[in-house]
Amino acid sequence: MNNFFRCRHIYMLLPRVAAVILALAVVSCSTHQVRNDGIEILNAALWTQTAAEYTANAIQAYRLASENLDRALIDPVWTAALEQGDSYTELPPAIILDLDQTVLDTSSYNARLVMHYGSHKRDNFARWCRESTAAAIPGVKNFIDHAVERGVVIIYLSARHESLRDCTSNNLRALGLPLPDGERLLLSDGSDSTSKTRHRDRVASQFRILLLVGDDLNDFFAGSIADPDTRRMLVYEHANRWGKEWIILPNPMYGKWEAALYDYDRDLLPEQRLEQKLQQLQP
Repeated sequence: MNNFFRCRHIYMLLPRVAAVILALAVVSCSTHQVRNDGIEILNAALWTQTAAEYTANAIQAYRLASENLDRALIDPVWTAALEQGDSYTELPPAIILDLDQTVLDTSSYNARLVMHYGSHKRDNFARWCRESTAAAIPGVKNFIDHAVERGVVIIYLSARHESLRDCTSNNLRALGLPLPDGERLLLSDGSDSTSKTRHRDRVASQFRILLLVGDDLNDFFAGSIADPDTRRMLVYEHANRWGKEWIILPNPMYGKWEAALYDYDRDLLPEQRLEQKLQQLQP
């Protein structure tokens, strides 16, 4: 009799067990779909959001930037822009800062790639941008305030599309950062990858650029869309500028460094990109 009731009890539980198994299968499939792309940046996003080491790195970078700014102001021939032409010493001083992961913390967007979106798409980023809730990178506000006090013009130069101007401006305003006019907030028209170089060239004709601050080689010079070895070689070619006229912040979540691993082919499937990345590892 006891065996009978035990068997009957198990039999009655079977529908619930099947439901649980089905639910786990759905979750597993959903998680796998996200992992095809987003899971690759899990550790990078977590490091940016939670590691004290990241905060220390950013504060260190902006403290160095403040010290170098003071040095630049008393050195009449100091310039950070390769695009700077002749007769620049009498031009008013300015600094150029990238926005994402230089001024604005985009790690919450990257967290959504892991947990919800699965892959980066322009519409996904625009949806996140319109919330205008990105935090400031540690140390950046003190640096910008210091530059403004010294009479230095702040110029933001971003790969964000022109259509995101309003949400970008709203975000800067919410953080109490200087909100420049259209000539000080330079965005991309989406035409090509050289827009930052063209913007720098135009700015350099109007200002003596004291510092460039960014998280990607494209924030400092042209020609960085190349294979990883060439990119590293270019870094060494400009070795005397890093930590002086050029201040670079860490960004393990995304950038040209990552796209270089699969030859900038955005049409590859996530599995194909992952395979290309694995081939770059050097055990």
